[in-house]
Amino acid sequence: MLFKELDNESRRRLIDTQQRGDAFRTAMADQRHRFAGSMAWKDRGGKDYLYRRHGRVEKSLGPRSTETEVIYNAFCQGKARVEQRAEGLRKALEGMARVNRAMGIGRVPRLVARILRRLDDAGVLGNQVCVVGTNALFAYEAHAGIHFESGLLATNDIDFALDARRNLSLTATSMPDGLIGLLRKIDPTFAVQAAGDFRAVNATGLMVDLITPEPRNRLIVAPGRQRRLGGSVAPSLDEMTAVEVPRLGMIVDAPRFSATAVAEDGLPVWLAAADPRWWAAHKLWLAAEPTRDPLKRQRDRDQGAAVSMMLARAWDAIDLSDTILASMPRDLRRTLREAVARGAEQDSQTEW
Repeated sequence: MLFKELDNESRRRLIDTQQRGDAFRTAMADQRHRFAGSMAWKDRGGKDYLYRRHGRVEKSLGPRSTETEVIYNAFCQGKARVEQRAEGLRKALEGMARVNRAMGIGRVPRLVARILRRLDDAGVLGNQVCVVGTNALFAYEAHAGIHFESGLLATNDIDFALDARRNLSLTATSMPDGLIGLLRKIDPTFAVQAAGDFRAVNATGLMVDLITPEPRNRLIVAPGRQRRLGGSVAPSLDEMTAVEVPRLGMIVDAPRFSATAVAEDGLPVWLAAADPRWWAAHKLWLAAEPTRDPLKRQRDRDQGAAVSMMLARAWDAIDLSDTILASMPRDLRRTLREAVARGAEQDSQTEW
């Protein structure tokens, strides 16, 4: 009763949307990077020079020659091809979206999907941040070809884990207004609870949390700059600062897993989360923590059991050996193996 498998037609639609979505994502990345800006010939002292302009930056690539002619032609032709490909894929996906919505394939809430797409465009999703908590389930079910029971997915927040060890200077360029600035471009009603808080909330009550692992030495608190996503060196009063969470390091250090899911708008959305083995083990650990809120502990237990069952019944062949799970605490390896074994014996197809 924790999930149901998609029928053959739904699987086909999902795979088609994923494939075109991945191709569109690649084309858009090419537009933003390989073919960003423009190239033009400019007269300098009676001689033509090739210039590449990107934003406000203009750089000379040298005087006109066989080599610079090749560079210019390759750029212009490549830019035209990728724009044509992106536009064709966009129209195809928009046409598929209507059917996806009608068939109930779209799963990721619309606003959550818009946030994920913006973070992906900024180049930080899967690098500086990954999705943790309930919304990671959308990535797992999109890969497994299943739908989790709706109660397991119900949430009014989305959590992003920040890995402060990664190069955050790049984020300052792609997200000059920080995470709160990015959120307000999507929905201007987003606001932080207080200066330097880890949570932003919009007018409908959707909460976006920025969290980061607690340091091994709990007496050390990471500087605020290492706990912010983008923004300037001197943050605004309403910038978001990640809060340190115990044992979150197990999720942040886990192998990354990514998948293309489908949002409620019928369009694809790319997610990056932790490997589901680590995610399930972390949830099962939370469920056993006596200090955790009882309601949350029950939900953690159900979600951990659901992903364990998925791994046993609907996933690729999985390796639960000590070699593969070496970064996971030994007691949690045992807990995970037991949960996967139970999941293999249970009936996942009970009607909801």
